[in-house]
Amino acid sequence: MDLAEFIDTYRDAIAQRVVESYPPRYRPSACKRPLPHLLRTPLGAQVDAIRGAALSLGERRGTTVVGEMGTGKTFIAASAAHLAGFRRILVLCPPHLTRKWKREVEETVPDARAAIVASITDLERLRLSHGPGPLFAVMSRERAKLSYRWLPAVVERWATADGRLVRHEETLEPFRVPCCPDCFEPIVDKDGLPLTLNDLGRRKRTCDECGSALWKADRSGPKRYPLADYVKHRLRGFFDLFIGDEAHEYKGRGSAQGIAAGILADACGKSLSLSGTLMGGYSSTLFHLLYRFSPEIRGEFGRGEESRWIERYGFVEHTIGRDDGESLEDGRTSRRRKYRKVIRERPGLAPAALFHLIGNSVFLRLSDVAAGLPPYEERVLLSDMETEEDGTGLSQRSAYDELFGTLRKALTELLAKGSKRLLATYLQTLLAYPDGCTRGETVFDPESEDVLVQVPPLSEERLYPKERALVDLVAAERLAGRRVLVYATHTGTRDITGRMEDFLSRHGFRVAVMKADAVPPERREAWVAKRVEEGVDVLVCHPRLVQTGLDLVEFPTICWYETDYSVYTMRQASRRSWRIGQREPVQVVFMAYRNTLQADALKLVAQKLQSSLAVEGELPEDGLAAYGDEGDDLMLALARKIVAGEEDAGSVESVFAQAQQVAAEAEALLVDEGWRALESDPVAVGATAAAESTADAVDPEPQRSLFSWAEFLADTAEEEPPPRGRRRDEAPTLSLFDWALEREREGVLAGAAG
Repeated sequence: MDLAEFIDTYRDAIAQRVVESYPPRYRPSACKRPLPHLLRTPLGAQVDAIRGAALSLGERRGTTVVGEMGTGKTFIAASAAHLAGFRRILVLCPPHLTRKWKREVEETVPDARAAIVASITDLERLRLSHGPGPLFAVMSRERAKLSYRWLPAVVERWATADGRLVRHEETLEPFRVPCCPDCFEPIVDKDGLPLTLNDLGRRKRTCDECGSALWKADRSGPKRYPLADYVKHRLRGFFDLFIGDEAHEYKGRGSAQGIAAGILADACGKSLSLSGTLMGGYSSTLFHLLYRFSPEIRGEFGRGEESRWIERYGFVEHTIGRDDGESLEDGRTSRRRKYRKVIRERPGLAPAALFHLIGNSVFLRLSDVAAGLPPYEERVLLSDMETEEDGTGLSQRSAYDELFGTLRKALTELLAKGSKRLLATYLQTLLAYPDGCTRGETVFDPESEDVLVQVPPLSEERLYPKERALVDLVAAERLAGRRVLVYATHTGTRDITGRMEDFLSRHGFRVAVMKADAVPPERREAWVAKRVEEGVDVLVCHPRLVQTGLDLVEFPTICWYETDYSVYTMRQASRRSWRIGQREPVQVVFMAYRNTLQADALKLVAQKLQSSLAVEGELPEDGLAAYGDEGDDLMLALARKIVAGEEDAGSVESVFAQAQQVAAEAEALLVDEGWRALESDPVAVGATAAAESTADAVDPEPQRSLFSWAEFLADTAEEEPPPRGRRRDEAPTLSLFDWALEREREGVLAGAAG
């Protein structure tokens, strides 16, 4: 009996033993603490989340609420702070959520005073304000971290030695060296060599002789001071609770926003962290979050002991160069050889690390909060590339194959040398070209700077298969009275949103494109609301613009036209419309071209999604060690797949279906008799049915056990009395777009006749 069979056989006994050994600090059946008066009524398990968080805040310095997207973490945090009796609360959130936080606090806590702080003056005004209710100061992370620009503060003096001028070796001219402005000693490195102004401009330094600062404020730059530092030095202890929203974005060891969040948490004394996706795959990311927001861990680990944490709870990979003659050093008198050795952290987390979480964390699922949520469904739609040649003599398929063949050879050489410098460039070309084939592509050899491969732009007048699939999808959704949110990841150098807006508008749809430089974060919520009011059919944007905080219930259909290969982003952005207040069934469609790197990358992300909820309490088949996210590993996996020419046994749809099945089974295990768990019927996964319905189909290309959107709609139409009789295996005579327009015209004529 292996470990999986053992756990499956004795899981009830194991679960009982775990609960007896580590009893929950909060049980709903045992807690009779009444909630304070709130302006809004909590839904479902929000009551227990509020009580549990308040209990932890009273006993611990750091508390974490890990809630699925849409569970109302803002409402829970404000209510828990009120229940725990805190009077002055500092909230740190993304800049586009400051207005939302202020609004929700005022709509939740009676007599609450909520203010958005953007300057030192705002903070000083709060110090003097008084009122009957608690004070909530909402600060954007940009204001907390951003400071003035600085530049080196030195004076240049002639270089001298023993009272004589030192001359340059080549020009024989005297030269100047940077010196301290206070003691006038030359500024040198540890080897005694003079530092240049470029060296001094990389980081702030102090004089080794007198300790004076060797930097100053740049008066030509913005005049601002980081509010996190001001709170630390001038308002320490004024706020009694720090709330960090979207805490997973503060995971970076050296990120400015992570450092600012840690400073504010320490200055406030107690902290409440909110996140929908706590961990990003590497144990080191969890270490920095815990160190900043859970001070208890500081008694066991020092600030610089990240490596010790990784050794205990993470996974480390040791790579030694192969014996291919590329040794770093050969022995002078023997056959000794020295090879390159690389030590790097691998994705994964040992289960023992969870004991640093479970004592002060509240885990909440959307199904625990809202019993009447509509179904949520994820579908995969793969399209065949265009094979018809245009005026260039190339088709979309042949041009991609030419790129693939050339770059595959280049990737093989790179991996053989152990180099990863250009993996991202080569792979990004293969991922982006199918959607940007009308722009052409040129790839240069990095060493010789010669053209490695070049394909000309294809015809802009033609509508390519994936574009036709998007038009059909939007047409069907508009016919059903549903708006579509379309995600595109190439919005900069390889921007495709302009072409998307053009061909969608030409087909009669009202399209809005949101760009980061055109719509600032604090205006995005109002901007989207205005577009909805104007009657937009399609909203196109980068998923990272809306992945946090925004409630997009007006867009029940989400289409990933291009996939973001981060589990953080995919989980957050896919749930923008499936949340409290949604009345329509939510479907998420992932698009890619069949038999391309897009499909391979989508499948790798789907495999990661099977274990992406592990830290939050769901333990799927792959376990914690399989949990990973960062693009480096994805790029390496894709590169190896290209070089090895691997063919996967399962389809993309089957992997997505397996991920959802694992999630459903895990949720069924997360039931404690003390919890008032809500019963809900399982949601059928469309991808599974689609994969089964086409498993026996004959197809000239490999990996064709997939379905098209038109086939799905035709199958769905058969379940209800269709307007015209048509057999399941008979193709529609009209395109879906033309068919949708015909239905709309019939509706208009019928309304006019009535």
